[in-house]
Amino acid sequence: MGCGPGRNALHLASLGFEVDAVDLSPAAIAWAEDRARAEGAGVRFRCGDVFALAGTELGGPYDLIYDSGCFHHLPPHRRISDLALLERHLAPLGHFALACFAAGGEAGCELDDADLYRQARLHGGLAYSAESLRGIFAGLTEVELRRMRHEPPESPLFGESFLWTGLFRRTLPGVPPGSGSLPPFPGD
Repeated sequence: MGCGPGRNALHLASLGFEVDAVDLSPAAIAWAEDRARAEGAGVRFRCGDVFALAGTELGGPYDLIYDSGCFHHLPPHRRISDLALLERHLAPLGHFALACFAAGGEAGCELDDADLYRQARLHGGLAYSAESLRGIFAGLTEVELRRMRHEPPESPLFGESFLWTGLFRRTLPGVPPGSGSLPPFPGD
């Protein structure tokens, strides 16, 4: 989700993942497709609103859904759409990974939801606290949530200290999030 020029999609494909990558920007998708052709990567790129495509063009269930900066550009009422997408397309025991603006950093707006609606703008994206992310994704089990480390431009890795990186796991049906246990095996 929010694949941009495809850096993460191409990396996942190089690790053997089958990748569907979505972005709203036609320019970003064209750039990503050029990069994929140059690298011989078989990524399926889609241009459009991920929430509209989720109802018609995306498959799944997916073992991994990665939100690369899409979530922090959603107005508060669209969080429901994000959770519904995960409910429909994330496989049991699948993982949801997230990169988004961190509160207290140098990027992202920290207004509460009511003030955002009064001002009728997102100010370039929303910043979240660890507690707010844990609350929003409470239906998933947190694997790790931490601030990224800054990586210099010459690094082969990406990292900006004003971003969260999070990994959550979907539980099996009937297992409460965060329990860390699997249901009994049939016959046990």
